[in-house]
Amino acid sequence: MNLMRSTTLSIVASIGLLAVPATSRAQVTGGEQNPHFGDTSSRADAASLQKKATQAQARIHANKDDRDQLMIAVKTNEVASAKQVLLRNGFTAEDLENAKITLRTGGGKGGEDEIEISATCCDPKEITIRRSLEYFTK
Repeated sequence: MNLMRSTTLSIVASIGLLAVPATSRAQVTGGEQNPHFGDTSSRADAASLQKKATQAQARIHANKDDRDQLMIAVKTNEVASAKQVLLRNGFTAEDLENAKITLRTGGGKGGEDEIEISATCCDPKEITIRRSLEYFTK
């Protein structure tokens, strides 16, 4: 009987010792930020930036002067000129601050020249403006 009691006490004590490190870990990590919180914030920032890109693209397509200026900026690889057009069409200076702006001229789709604007966020924040060119065949 004494052997059984000492074995039971030994098992209970072992379980108690195992529980202490688990609770101490919980207390240490309990003060840290949730790692998913930052990820959720950056996804919201990315969605917001892409929404601005989509809206700017629609505005630029509707405004011949801005569309022509952006077409020329892409063709001549003038980032400063492209930024001016983006600022007039929904982007803020904060959106463009520290953003990598990539201007690309791509192959044609067999139709009119088109401008596509896409954005990715964060670290690094990147805005890509792609101009598709019409193939001319005779």
